[in-house]
Amino acid sequence: MHIMVIDSGATTSRVRITDGEKVLYSIQKQIGARDVARTGNNYILKEALRACIAELLESNKLSLAEIEAIVASGMITSNLGLLEIPHLSGPVQIEQIAAQVVKEQFPDITNKPIFFIPGVKTGFSEQEEIVNRDMMRGEEAEIFGYLGSLGPNSNESILFMHYGSHHKGIRLEQGKIVECRTSMTGELMMAISENTILKSSLIPLGELEIDINGVKKGMEAAFSHGFGRALFSTRVMDTMNKRNKHEVTSFFIGTLLSLDFDMLDQMLGSGIGRVVLYGKELYPSVFAPLLKEKYPLLMVDILSEHDSDVLSARGAAEIYRKHLNHVM
Repeated sequence: MHIMVIDSGATTSRVRITDGEKVLYSIQKQIGARDVARTGNNYILKEALRACIAELLESNKLSLAEIEAIVASGMITSNLGLLEIPHLSGPVQIEQIAAQVVKEQFPDITNKPIFFIPGVKTGFSEQEEIVNRDMMRGEEAEIFGYLGSLGPNSNESILFMHYGSHHKGIRLEQGKIVECRTSMTGELMMAISENTILKSSLIPLGELEIDINGVKKGMEAAFSHGFGRALFSTRVMDTMNKRNKHEVTSFFIGTLLSLDFDMLDQMLGSGIGRVVLYGKELYPSVFAPLLKEKYPLLMVDILSEHDSDVLSARGAAEIYRKHLNHVM
């Protein structure tokens, strides 16, 4: 029997069928929490998931009876999803998450019940300032999908850095999520590159040949002169200095990465020996050498976009198995 996993985020919803380790079949639609916020209701999300499930089964000649369970994580458990579930307060380990999985029926999507994995929040004790409070929905499944592969090293102090619509640092101690911090770097990049005067100065990321010196210059400009000033310098490089688009776009990427470095610098002072970079391909490949240059003793693991893509399915399947053990 297979497990169907729904991973619905801010901009994309993915439906996968897994055997618990490998993703066997997958489909996605560019529908997510942002569309629910824009339309004011979740009908568009329900229709997208219904279509994904039907198409995934039909195209792979499977029946719903061959699916053991449907498990969902991500923004689908928020007020912009299907079923809002309160975050669990960190520190939290996989068994505690599994114990709080919620089972609910959505007959307008599928005839099988859906098991919803709750998100995690950290820093919500009364004395904590607002900047130390954060939360996640979906990354908890990804993290526990990777942690098992570390074997005895899974109890190390580890910092995960996820690159998606948002960039999120997540710190683990002894296999427990203890802290997370989020930057809107990914959404800022999309908004600035598509909806500001800088659009004509940049090239699409898929065409970009990274100039690492350009990235460093962008970071240094942001640290020295501020994020907004460094961003405008991107246009100066293009229109006045006539630099090539690859160098200009690399400089732009560097200004954005300054936001991530600020965030991670605050999290790396906790005895962290390993950092795991995963998610969209560009940022880990650029961030890793800069991180190693600044912290030469740090062990840095880089997951490919393909390997990153299977983490949520693997983690959701593992949480579901532990949930079954809890309710038996």
